[in-house]
Amino acid sequence: MPVAKDAMPMAQGTEAVFPASILSFAICAALGLAAYFAHVFDGLDRQALDGGFALRRAHFPKPAPDDVVIVAIDEAFLSDAREPVALLHTHLADLFDAVAAGQPKVTGLDVVLPDRSFSFLVPLDKPDTDFDAALTRGLLKLSAAAPLIIGEIWDHPHGRFREIFTPFLAAAGQWTIARGQRFDARGSALFCPDRDGVVREYPGALCQPGGARRTLTERVAALADRTHDWSGFIDYGTGSAFGYIAGRDLIAWHKAGDHARLAPLRDKVVLVGTVLDNDDRLRAPVPLLSREPGNHLVPGIAIHAQVLRSMLNSGFVQPVPAAWVTLLILLAAGLALFRRVVIAGAMYAFGMVLLVGAALALLHANLFLPVLVVIATATLALALVWGVAARRHLAERNHLTRTFNGYVSPQVLEGILSGALSPARKGVKRRVCVLFSDIRDFTTMSEGLAPDKVVELLNDYFDRMARIVHAHGGTVDKFIGDGMMAIFGNPQALDTPERNALEAARDMLIALTDLNRDFQSRGLPPVRIGIGLHSGEAVIGHLGSHERHEYTAIGDAVNVAARVCDLPKKLGKPIACTEPVAKAVGYPAYLIDAGEQAIKGHTEVRVYGWDPEMPDNPQAARPANGAFAHSTRH
Repeated sequence: MPVAKDAMPMAQGTEAVFPASILSFAICAALGLAAYFAHVFDGLDRQALDGGFALRRAHFPKPAPDDVVIVAIDEAFLSDAREPVALLHTHLADLFDAVAAGQPKVTGLDVVLPDRSFSFLVPLDKPDTDFDAALTRGLLKLSAAAPLIIGEIWDHPHGRFREIFTPFLAAAGQWTIARGQRFDARGSALFCPDRDGVVREYPGALCQPGGARRTLTERVAALADRTHDWSGFIDYGTGSAFGYIAGRDLIAWHKAGDHARLAPLRDKVVLVGTVLDNDDRLRAPVPLLSREPGNHLVPGIAIHAQVLRSMLNSGFVQPVPAAWVTLLILLAAGLALFRRVVIAGAMYAFGMVLLVGAALALLHANLFLPVLVVIATATLALALVWGVAARRHLAERNHLTRTFNGYVSPQVLEGILSGALSPARKGVKRRVCVLFSDIRDFTTMSEGLAPDKVVELLNDYFDRMARIVHAHGGTVDKFIGDGMMAIFGNPQALDTPERNALEAARDMLIALTDLNRDFQSRGLPPVRIGIGLHSGEAVIGHLGSHERHEYTAIGDAVNVAARVCDLPKKLGKPIACTEPVAKAVGYPAYLIDAGEQAIKGHTEVRVYGWDPEMPDNPQAARPANGAFAHSTRH
């Protein structure tokens, strides 16, 4: 089984660009850019952004030196009131009075104020029952202490913002910012969650009813000297989870004259709103309340506070320019230009680590890099590299199969293609059964034939015999003139190589009957063959020089089998095998013990002969006891 050193031309050149690679690059780049500009991965990228915020907040949070204070109307605040929620005027007035005493810088109210008077429910001749007056006084004190912005709630049934009772709105007053712009004390408290229900973007004019650009947080920020055309993603990575001051506690501290407890409000942006278990809850990318660790369903006042925290400190997170993403997509598609899967895979892994690291670093600088579309493009490029390489490998394999199919046995070819039979591997010792066959009196027969007829006869004969060997799991090692050497048990493992070899020998004789009929019809002489078998250990591997070698077997087992092939004529049997072969198959009755026989260059060996009947029906040639009815090959 000769195999030349460069019989397998492998594609091991440099990563030259081939048309298939260029086409793959173009496909990846086109699909990646189309997906980016069609916002295919926006939802997944925003979820990845959530993960980035969580990672930043957990391991390297950005400080918020100009922070926001939350004053909460919680369940305890409501439990202190005997009045229904709509008539909490006096309690709210006490709360506003306490906040005003803390001297905040700006106050924002995310509280639903009444849209009408409820004076008809109670007598107005007593000051403590004039609810409207009480709440108005509280709002006046609050607006006198610091600029005040009241959050507006959208009235869905009426398709407008909910009205606020005029005296309450008047008590909040009007405010002038640095550029001379005056506005009343109202701002939209609406949020615009993404499709998955998570609040990520600043709710600017694009999502406000009627396009009104007057949000609660923007107006509070303007009064805190932070005027800007705000847009982008809320920076959930700035600051830690919010604590809050309970409204009931603040009222108690104020009434007790404990002004030191009110100090945290001084010169701070203060937001007053509800922190109730089942009211005004929105989903945030990260938990925002320190009292509710792990809870992403947070009160709206906490998201307002995070929005203001972003405005007062480093601003919102902005998407990177589209040109950056376009360049990254083209670089990711460039993986398709590599020809070697290993190199492309290494570049892919390195690039993904670098990409994720860059995305986190940019997020710390308030820039959002959408990575999913880049990862998807790179993954597609790597898949195409693998596909092109697999197609190239398959084409090379098919070429080699077609080229060498007639030179080596299928098992050997498969081993060469898979690398299992590499010339660099050392020989291994294996127990095998070796079969030798030759044509009797071939020299005399060939003298009477033209050379082309001799070649024709031999080719037809070897073609038929080799197929039978392969069908029984054997490997044709070589053709030697009119002889053939075959190995059973390597490289294909067999349970009982001797059984397979005897079956092959029997079927070779059966096939010879049909072949001789064909020869006679073509004017060629019939042939007779002798077959010798022996089993034992042999060294299997590549034999020869570095420039020229063959995969074969050497050893005593091979030498004895070759000598036993000379005995069938002497024994008068077409098949002769040694005792190790007969023993392996259980000494069947059809193997005739011929005793010790002398063979050239070796001590005598015990030999058995076999002469299968060969009638027209090949099935009749099978042993009556069924010893070979089931060959075991795997």
